[in-house]
Amino acid sequence: MKVAAECLPCLFERGYRETTYLTENERLRIEALRKVLKMMAEEFSGEAYPAKLGTLRDRIIKDFFGGRDPYAEMKKSSNRLALKLLPEAENFVSKAGSPYEKFRRACLVAARANALEFDVKGYRFHLEDFKLSLRSRVLTPDHTRKAYRLVKNGGLVFYLADNAGEIVLDKVLVSVLKEFKAEVVLVVKGGPVLNDATLEDVKASGIGEMVDRVETIGDTVGFIWDEAPARLKNSLSEAKLTVAKGMGNYEALTELEGENLGINVFFLLRAKCNPIARSIKIKRGALAALLKTL
Repeated sequence: MKVAAECLPCLFERGYRETTYLTENERLRIEALRKVLKMMAEEFSGEAYPAKLGTLRDRIIKDFFGGRDPYAEMKKSSNRLALKLLPEAENFVSKAGSPYEKFRRACLVAARANALEFDVKGYRFHLEDFKLSLRSRVLTPDHTRKAYRLVKNGGLVFYLADNAGEIVLDKVLVSVLKEFKAEVVLVVKGGPVLNDATLEDVKASGIGEMVDRVETIGDTVGFIWDEAPARLKNSLSEAKLTVAKGMGNYEALTELEGENLGINVFFLLRAKCNPIARSIKIKRGALAALLKTL
């Protein structure tokens, strides 16, 4: 997904907020942000995509501040909150009347959990106010039936995780996939980027005990093809389904449209910004369950 003009202030504001988490020294904030501005001036164009620019921004800030993670404490708090909400999510899924309905309910939980994200411009999120709010069961679009047909008899499934906290609630969908006898490979970040889940969050959530194996893809916003390990890229086309959580994965993987790689990608996300909503052709704030073959 290519950038829109409004991506520029969003990308920069998020960088600014990250600097505020790392220092109270105004001079250091300005110095770090000047480096971000320089990169943006060189890289921001109609052919750029937000996930790549966000990756470059976060690497600049991380390098400037000695590798410190601006979201470290927020990620821990997100995991603790999500663990408290997990029984509600599991109870909601358990009341389904059929295997398909169980799968759809788990997808709804996974999409709703994508709300656990900080510092998206124009998207107000407060951890202490977050609730699952499962009364509304609308997914737009709703490709859960198509995705269900691909996984109902098991097979290889890749699960590209997104945020800390969210990964706790992903356990309900992973559990359903395991009931279908799927071989589930969880993919998380190998280093800090935004509030994305890393191996530390895999351990904190307990999801690692449920999946068949865990892989990492570095410190990119989303699954950026050019930087992903070759072994993973070669395996995605062999999978029945690749579940891709969140906006970063959508931004990165839709860059592969037209490549005819034969990868079935099931995007589960909340459209928290206008460019994503326009790209999917849904309203901002809607929950999407979108299946694409890339």
